Amino acid sequence: MEATLRHDGWTRTDGIAVRGRAFEDDRFLEGDTLAVRFADARAVDATLEEIASIGADLEGFFAAVLEDSDATYLVADGARSVPLYYGTGGPVSDRGRLVREALEAPTDPITESEFLLTRYVTGPETIWSGVYATRPGEVVRIDDDGIDRRTYRDYWPAGPEDERTNGSANPRTGLESALETALDRLERVAGDRPVVVPLSGGYDSRLLASALVDRGREVIGFTFGRSGHPDVEVSREIAARLGIRWEFCDYDESTWREWYRGPAGRRYVREAFGGDALPFLAEWPAVRELVADGRLPTDALYCPGHTVATPSERLPRFVGECRRSEPSSVGCGPAVDADDALDRELVAPDIEALVDYVLERHYALWEWDDPNFEDAARERIQRGLRGDRDPSAVTGPASAAAASERWEWRGRMATFTNGDLRVYEDAGLEWWLPLWDPVYVRAWERVPLEARRGKGLHAALARERYRRAADVPDERAGLTDRSLSPADRYLALVRHSPVRQFTERGGDWMPPFLAPRSTWSEPGSHPLSWYGVVDDAVLEELPAFRNLYALRTLAATGRLDLEDASEPIPDGPTVRLPTED
Repeated sequence: MEATLRHDGWTRTDGIAVRGRAFEDDRFLEGDTLAVRFADARAVDATLEEIASIGADLEGFFAAVLEDSDATYLVADGARSVPLYYGTGGPVSDRGRLVREALEAPTDPITESEFLLTRYVTGPETIWSGVYATRPGEVVRIDDDGIDRRTYRDYWPAGPEDERTNGSANPRTGLESALETALDRLERVAGDRPVVVPLSGGYDSRLLASALVDRGREVIGFTFGRSGHPDVEVSREIAARLGIRWEFCDYDESTWREWYRGPAGRRYVREAFGGDALPFLAEWPAVRELVADGRLPTDALYCPGHTVATPSERLPRFVGECRRSEPSSVGCGPAVDADDALDRELVAPDIEALVDYVLERHYALWEWDDPNFEDAARERIQRGLRGDRDPSAVTGPASAAAASERWEWRGRMATFTNGDLRVYEDAGLEWWLPLWDPVYVRAWERVPLEARRGKGLHAALARERYRRAADVPDERAGLTDRSLSPADRYLALVRHSPVRQFTERGGDWMPPFLAPRSTWSEPGSHPLSWYGVVDDAVLEELPAFRNLYALRTLAATGRLDLEDASEPIPDGPTVRLPTED
């Protein structure tokens, strides 16, 4: 079977292709040494299970393709950081569109409907019938008899009834130790190169930047959007207090139009779309512009703050869950305070209730009414929630939370969110995901539910590291884009980089972006200004406006031309799904 691998980072040797880096105990493997590790397996005619065992021994971000006379094996790391696409009897590629073209595959109505409503596909399928993508921690065997899959690294976080939390180990101590190991690995990968962190107003990138500054590393932060946006101003403050270089790329609608419609934008959108997730767009212009201007180095290691803790941030409150009230717990069971935001979405801790919750929360880019798709979607969601486990595995709040986080990890994070790595590859840059390092994943799995909720323990670690590295009071250490006051938005530029006032804002005192959060869904008030990718005439023809993700899913499937108002345009918020036909 032919393997068509387009990225220039692949190392090929004797029927084996590998890309990325991994650690095995104290050994650091990349290029030829990583290829040799898989060659050892093929030399003894390894089974699918034996190759999966090798994958389980490797910790890092990599992919591998092994070809022999009988079969082709594909290996994905636990984050699926390097996707591979395949089909029965067709080629293997790191570009999903190439597999689709080789098979002349039509679209699949079920997965295309899922993509339209969520912007990603949650299983191994793509929107094209018979074209598949590797999943996190998976080995795939393709031969004349068909396709066989094995998962060697799953994710099922702990909770109060989980035996993994019943020992004497302190979850915070374990998480701190895991972070240090992940940073040790990052430094080994980076060598003497600087580390570039896309710095936001949240805790994830703050944790990375602070911990690396504490280690004496050269760190460069960058941010993008509109000056005055809380994300930008908190990032500006964090960089100033940490004493690191900070670069900013200003966005506006006219430049977005130039970026997106130019040859580089058209090429990126086409090549980054594998049929399983909408290409990540937010930082694509910033990375290209800052690198082209020489403001970000090409010889650095780029480390986004994507983290295993993110799925914990969106957990609902479960019936029967112990409810904590500061400074002490008030017991278990349904809450009586209707104003408590955590208790407004009380969900029964069973599979059916979780399916309802996911369907309502995540399948919502468009309004829809299609019983055919709903039946299929429920089956797909349930499979993503429990994996190979029996439905009875979800028996209480802890296991319900584990199922919910597993779905987010495999359904959204590993497809759409980690897809932003294609942005860095498009600019010819190297990347690493320290907060998705398997050692950090395992440590987070052992954190009890109450300390995971809202990324609690992870956020506490970020605040402490930032407070220590920047020598700031607790109040400023906990500042985020959501808690930044209006006054701070005015004063941020003068406080932290006054010399930039006359270049970034043209000498104006007022920041150009002061829109309240409630208006950000409106095209002219969005903090990224990215509605500039849509022609004004098209926007005017949208009476029930949907967010840009919704419009882009239509564009990706050929249902909407973002640049041509003469083409069909939705006349309302409801979309007719392919399954209705």
